[in-house]
Order: sequence, then C-alpha cells, then structure tokens
Amino acid sequence: MNEQKYMHIITRSKKIIRFGAAIYAFAVIFFMIILNQFLDFSDLSIFAKTMYLLISFLLVLSVILFYVKEMYGAILSIAIIVSYNVLSLIFLSVKALDIQMNLFIIPGAAILFFHYFEKAIHSERVDYQILMNRYAQLDINSKISKSISDITPKMLINDNLDELLQTILEKAIELIPKAQSGSILIRNGERMEFRAAVGYDLEVLQKIELCFEDMYQYKLGVLYEPAVISDIKTFNEKNLKAETADAMKENDVLTAKAVLTCAFILNETIYGFINLDNLDDFEAFNEQDKLYIKHLASQIEIALNNHLLVEEIYTLSKTDSLTGVNSRKHHERLLMNIYKDSKEKNKMFSIAVMDVNFLKKVNDTYGHMIGDEYLIYFTKIIKENLEDNEILSRTGGDEFVIIFPELDLHQGLVRIEKIRNSFSNNPFMYQDFSHIIDFGCGIACYPKDHLDLTGLMRIADKRMYDNKRERKLSN
Repeated sequence: MNEQKYMHIITRSKKIIRFGAAIYAFAVIFFMIILNQFLDFSDLSIFAKTMYLLISFLLVLSVILFYVKEMYGAILSIAIIVSYNVLSLIFLSVKALDIQMNLFIIPGAAILFFHYFEKAIHSERVDYQILMNRYAQLDINSKISKSISDITPKMLINDNLDELLQTILEKAIELIPKAQSGSILIRNGERMEFRAAVGYDLEVLQKIELCFEDMYQYKLGVLYEPAVISDIKTFNEKNLKAETADAMKENDVLTAKAVLTCAFILNETIYGFINLDNLDDFEAFNEQDKLYIKHLASQIEIALNNHLLVEEIYTLSKTDSLTGVNSRKHHERLLMNIYKDSKEKNKMFSIAVMDVNFLKKVNDTYGHMIGDEYLIYFTKIIKENLEDNEILSRTGGDEFVIIFPELDLHQGLVRIEKIRNSFSNNPFMYQDFSHIIDFGCGIACYPKDHLDLTGLMRIADKRMYDNKRERKLSN
C-alpha cells in the first residue's frame, strides 16, 4: 500500500515538473516574439524572417498540441530547459540578429522534438501494456475454458452437482490472480444454499441462513454484473440483518478483506453466485479481475447446461417415460448389483414378477390413453406400499418387477398381499368406470429357490403365469 502511494506521488510530481517546464519554455519563446515586434521586420534577412515565422508557427502548434488530451503528460525534460538557458546566456552576448534568431530556434525545435519523442515512447509503452494485459486476459480466459472443458467429461460418470461445483471452485481459485478462498451458492427459491467452499468449513457455512436479498450484487444493485467488495466485514455489518451478520461473525466466515463475485444464469434466471476471496489485501481485485470472473461465470453456465443435459439423458435411460419407475435396462443393472452384493455377503433377497390383468380389455373398451392412466395408477399404489430400499421397475408393456432386499419368500408374499388389499380399497376411477386393479404375481427367493439369477427369474416367471391363470379363472 505504501509503495503504491509513493509511486503515485512520484508520477504526479513528474507531471507537475513537466507542466511547469512547458509553460516556462512557451513563455520564453512568446517573450522573444514580443521583443522582435519592436524590431523593424523589413531589416531582417530572408533567413531571419523565415526563422521568425517558423518560431511563431511552432509556438502556436506547441500550445495547441499541449492542450490536446492525448498529449498530456508528454511534455519536456529539465535537461532541455537547462540547455535553453545556456543558449539564452550566449544570446545576450551576441549582437548579430540572424544568430540571435538561430539561438532561439534551436531550443524551440529541440523542445518540440523531445516533446514528440517522449510522446511516441509513452504511446509505445501504453500500447505494449495494453497488449500484455490483453494477452494475460486471453491466457487466463483460455485456461478457464480449458479447465471447464476438462471437467465436463467427469459429468458423464458422476452426476453429483456438488462435486462438480467444488471442482469448478478449486480451479477458479487456482487460475484467477489473488484469489485465495471462496464459495459457491445455489438459489433455492428465495433461499441461498452454500454448495461448495474452499478455505472454509462447508458444513459451518451451510448452517448460515441467507436469502436472495442478502447477496452482494442485490445490495449493490448489479445482479447480472461482476462486483468487487473491499472490506467485506464492514459491508456485511452495514447491509445484512443483524442476526445474519452475527451468525457469520460467530462462525468466523468474515475473514476475507476483499471479495470478487459474479452471478451465473440458467434458463434465463439467476441460478447461483461464485465468490472469490482475498484474505490479505482490501484492494486485491480490480477491473481486470471482473473480466476474468465474468468469463468464468459464462463457462459455469455452459457446464451447468451440460450437466443438466447429461442428467436428463441419464434420467431418460434409467426411468420409464410413462410411469416414472425404473426402466428395463436400469432394472437389470440394479438387480445384478443386488445379486452380487447378496452373494458376497451371504444375504437373501426376493423378486416379485407381476403382470397386470385385463389391461387389454381396458385399452379396447376405453382407449389407450385410459390404459396409460390405468398403468400410472397401478405403479402409484404400489410405490405407496414399498419401503425406501425396495425397487419397482417396468420390464414390459404390462409387466413389472419388485425387488425386496433381505426378504424371504414368505415376507415377500405378505408384502404382495398388502398391495392387493390397497388396490381393493382404492379402485381405479374414470368417469363412470370403476375397477379394482388385479395382477398375477410370482415370487422367487435367493438363495432358497435358486443360486443362479437366470434360474431365479425363470422360477418367478413360472409362478407369475400360474398365479395369473388362477386369478383369471376365479374372476
């Protein structure tokens, strides 16, 4: 901080000295011209007249250029003024008018030469600095884009959003200069939830209740633009509710001195915020850093869209589009996992294969749309009677399977009887049509009925068809 202050004073001092030097030089030339007005212009030689007019032109040009904004700061040096004074002393001892004029034109020309030379050097330095800043920005933006691109394939094998956000935050702190810690908050209605953190205890952060109106950007009135907050502790004490500020203070989460923050958007609404903190310097972040986090936020938006797309595809692949229960392919994976786990740990499980009765009659009588509602209602009643660890899947048009982990054959039969009673008490209703849904069911238990999964399914299928035939005959 002190070094920056002293450098600022030095820069301003140079400008003041140069400004004074320019005024001094212009004044000397101006007075020289005034003195020459008392001379007979016709007595001057052609060369002297030319020099006289040239000096007048240079004076006017110098004054004009000096006051153009782009020229400010590119003035004179003390060395030129010293040289000018030496030549002025020589001028006092010289009587020839032509020589006098030459002695005035030399420093005048030198002044303008150094004026433009310094301007050119300054312009080159500015252009070079702009170029380097743009290069640095492109370099960091490129690294941010690459990092997000590298994260994207992980979403194909891991659909955990919190892990994705944590990885993004860690990369952001690694890439953005002076970022030391940070957090990501996701909007849930009007509440904001901490979902990722670096440098803080995430479980502690999640205990703090924040609403959307507590966000930095909301308080600053710049919801969709990046922002920098210096002295975050004072900012929160002034803008947050007393209980919220106290909770953050008690949990020691106000340790940052500066915060760089930006919102990211999903489906045209604010989905969350990313905050990057510096713990040492109130002036750690600047306008350049805003550009970095803005680019980062745009990449987060792309990553989230990809994540949701993958999640949607994954959901479609594992669920039945009509009833919302597990699809056949996903059922096969789940069943294989349970089979392997039961085999390794010497545990039992039962499989109930079900086939809905009279579905064809409902379709033929009332149409397939009502038939679809019939199946949806069928799965609804069954799910209401299942435990959390029990799995329902649709394996065919009217065929369903329930997996009962750690239940034997008798326990499985009891569960199926409970489901039948639930259908009896809650018939399917459509306008004037009321029908108690019935189904055939066969149960097989591992390892009692068979040690092989294929054999187990074959036994359950046979028992289901036997039960279906018996129930149709009895009805």
